[in-house]
Amino acid sequence: MGIFSPNFQREGPGVEKDSPSKEGISLFFELFITRFWDILKLNIIFIIYCIPIVTVGPAFGALTSITMSMIQRKHIYIFSDFHQAFKSNWKQSLICSFIVALTFTLFGVALFFYYKLAQQQPIFYCIFFVCLFITVLLGFACIYIYPLLTTISLPIKDIFKNSIFLSIVCLKNALLSALVCGIFLGINIVFFPLTFPILLIFTFSMLSFITSFAAWPGIKKFIVK
Repeated sequence: MGIFSPNFQREGPGVEKDSPSKEGISLFFELFITRFWDILKLNIIFIIYCIPIVTVGPAFGALTSITMSMIQRKHIYIFSDFHQAFKSNWKQSLICSFIVALTFTLFGVALFFYYKLAQQQPIFYCIFFVCLFITVLLGFACIYIYPLLTTISLPIKDIFKNSIFLSIVCLKNALLSALVCGIFLGINIVFFPLTFPILLIFTFSMLSFITSFAAWPGIKKFIVK
C-alpha cells in the first residue's frame, strides 16, 4: 500500500521477462540510446502542444507520461500515447502547474523582500534562509510531481505530500537530477541562440527523461509497492 492511501486505478508497470539487470548510469545510457530517436520526436510534439501557452502544464504532464513509460520499458506510440496522456491528465496537470508557478512566485517575492530587509536588520536573515530552504525543498519535490501524477491515481494534495516525502527520503536522486538538469539547462541558456535548434528537438524531452529516471526508483519502492 502506498503512502497517503493512493488509489491504484491506472494500470501498473509490467515486469518484463527478459528485463536487464543493469542499474544506475549504465541503465540510464542503455535506455537513452534505445530511445534516442523517440526522445527527439517527443520534444517536437511537446513544443507543438505548448503553442497555446496555457497548455504548457498539460503538455508537460503528457511529456512526463511518455518518458516514465520509457523508463519502465513499456511499448509506446509516441504521438498517439502523448495525445491520450494529454487528454487524460490535462486537468490535474493544469492545476499542479498553476500551484507550482504560484508557489515559486510567492517564495521568490518573499526571498527578495526578506533579503532586502536583512540588509538593514540581520535578524531577517533567519526568515530568509527558512524561505530559501523551503524553496529548495519544493524544487526537489517538483521532480516527483508529474511522475506521480502520470503513474498513479492520487488526489492533488496527496501528489504534493508524496512528492515532498520522496524528495526527502530519496534526496540523493533528487539532488543529482536537479544538478544534471541545472547544468544541461544552463548550457542551453548561456549559449542561446546557438542552442535554439537543440531546444527545438532535444532539451525538454531530455530534461523529462532525466527526472523520470531519477524519480521512478523512489516511486517504485515507496509508492507502487
